[in-house]
Amino acid sequence: MSELTVFDIQKFALHDGPGIRTTVFLKGCPLNCVWCHNPESKKRALQLAFFKKNCISCKNCQMVCKEGVHAVTQSGHHIDYSRCMQCGECEKACLSHGLKMYGKKMESQKILETVLKDKDFFIRSGGGITVSGGEPMLQFEGLLGLLKEAKKEGLHVCLDTCGYADTAEYSRIAPYVDLFLFDYKLTDKEKHKSYTGVDNALILKNLDYLCRNKSMMYLRCPVIPGINDDEAHFQRITELSQKYENIVQVNLMMYHDMAKGKSEQIGEEYALKDVKTMTEEEKKKIYERVRSFGCFKLRES
Repeated sequence: MSELTVFDIQKFALHDGPGIRTTVFLKGCPLNCVWCHNPESKKRALQLAFFKKNCISCKNCQMVCKEGVHAVTQSGHHIDYSRCMQCGECEKACLSHGLKMYGKKMESQKILETVLKDKDFFIRSGGGITVSGGEPMLQFEGLLGLLKEAKKEGLHVCLDTCGYADTAEYSRIAPYVDLFLFDYKLTDKEKHKSYTGVDNALILKNLDYLCRNKSMMYLRCPVIPGINDDEAHFQRITELSQKYENIVQVNLMMYHDMAKGKSEQIGEEYALKDVKTMTEEEKKKIYERVRSFGCFKLRES
């Protein structure tokens, strides 16, 4: 029985592959994208989050914490995240849902039981299970076990991946994946390393491998103002979509600033604090620009 570190399971997901889906989010990622909209997913370890608006200063967390993480004073609720041992006792003691521990260990069978509760919706809509992150491939053996069991149950399987894992692992897992949601973040190698922490050589290798081996794929492209919203990048997205027939759809993931608040909740500073959520007019113009290059597989979300 394989075990995975999960930080969320979302039912009735409509943007993580075809049909109605249940998306399982796994913790941990080898990349460190400055725009990451799930900053709580980056670390494999469990993480404490504080929701300031919910806090009623009951001091229960301060009383149960043996590490001195919490200090509730007249000036507010102060948290020393560096002291946290991820025991979760403060979350249990909190009276107002002001604290949450992101991440929990779950056996693959338990995850699958949760997903299968909505199997009827999957059948009617052409949906299924999507595994996302973080980067699911970082928990490869547990992921492989989960997907094998999902296929035994007849589920349609999507895997959302940044492409940064051993090619041999993609070879092993591909038979159990019906559709890859493959991230394509930046075209320039140096910019990719600067903004994500790694270059894109391995990612491009895995993209080519999966497409040449007939794996079906949606190419998912985050668009970040001032970072990758340039014509050279849009042109390359179009070229990739034309080169590989297995790329059946291109999705532009337009930037929003939701991660600013989420970063604050886990005690981290958000790198793009001055970048604003894109307006509908800005999104429309980008879709028009990408289509102008001949990207006919583009689908608006």
